[in-house]
Amino acid sequence: MDSPWDENPDESNVREVEWAKISSEFSNVGYREGIIAGKEAASQEGFDIGYATVGVPIGRELGILRGISSVLLAFLKDAADMGVQEKENLVAEARDISSQLSKVRFSDIMPRDLEAEQHAREHLEAEGETLVENEQIAAKRDIEGLEDMLANLGSAKEARPTVEDVHSLKSRLEVLSIRLGLNVNWT
Repeated sequence: MDSPWDENPDESNVREVEWAKISSEFSNVGYREGIIAGKEAASQEGFDIGYATVGVPIGRELGILRGISSVLLAFLKDAADMGVQEKENLVAEARDISSQLSKVRFSDIMPRDLEAEQHAREHLEAEGETLVENEQIAAKRDIEGLEDMLANLGSAKEARPTVEDVHSLKSRLEVLSIRLGLNVNWT
């Protein structure tokens, strides 16, 4: 009589098939996890570079311009050593600059990374997928669109500010500070 511990040839084959299947699944999971980890590492590196070379400098410059415009406006309101008409004109100029700077959104002046967008499209198309807009970004754009509509109620539709508009506002601030005899640190 055969021992109950002897392997049945059919069971041995089943175990080998199951082992091959489990091994293959672990390999596939490991491969996918490796791909995900690689993408995350590359994404983080790309974010770090973009943050340091694009996001921070642009945000910092916009913040400095808004701060300077606010300070100049406050300075002008308290200035007593100029004529009434001259003061009114300078205050109106400072208010206009400050008002326009307050309407600038980071997304208005942030340059698009066309190379990254094209790369993403090519990568997704190679996998048979299409580029889908992030839900949070889409929701933010919808809200911004509503804000724009509300801001333009009863008036002609204004175009969103551009980088050139910000440069023009900076130039106007520089002229205003020179007119006031102020030495402004623009960095």
